[in-house]
Amino acid sequence: MAVAFVPVGRSTTAPSIYVDVHVTLTDSKVIVSPKTAPRGSDARFIVKNIGSKPISFSIGYSQRGIGQQTGFTHVFKPGAQKKVYLLFLDYRGTIPYFGGKSNATAPKSMKGIFTIGAQCSLCVQDNAG
Repeated sequence: MAVAFVPVGRSTTAPSIYVDVHVTLTDSKVIVSPKTAPRGSDARFIVKNIGSKPISFSIGYSQRGIGQQTGFTHVFKPGAQKKVYLLFLDYRGTIPYFGGKSNATAPKSMKGIFTIGAQCSLCVQDNAG
């Protein structure tokens, strides 16, 4: 299941800023790099499960404010090829990420915080448009 988040009223003529966020899932931890991206950018989450069992990965919230999605949840099979999820980062702040059934029950090595608003040296400007 691929999900794209595009807010209403977003300009289509301005170049987009993309941040590739690599997520590696193992049986015991979640590795996210980088853990920050600037507000207004598009984050491309590239997720790969190198573990030996299916792992659920979640980032953000299914609803925020007036019901807009600001995240996703997906179960990745062992050895799954990279899947890309596009998430428009439209507000400053933090969003949690975790592997497993819930943030509350995930061990410390399977969860963390993604920060929106910081400058990013890994951002790539897409001038096609």
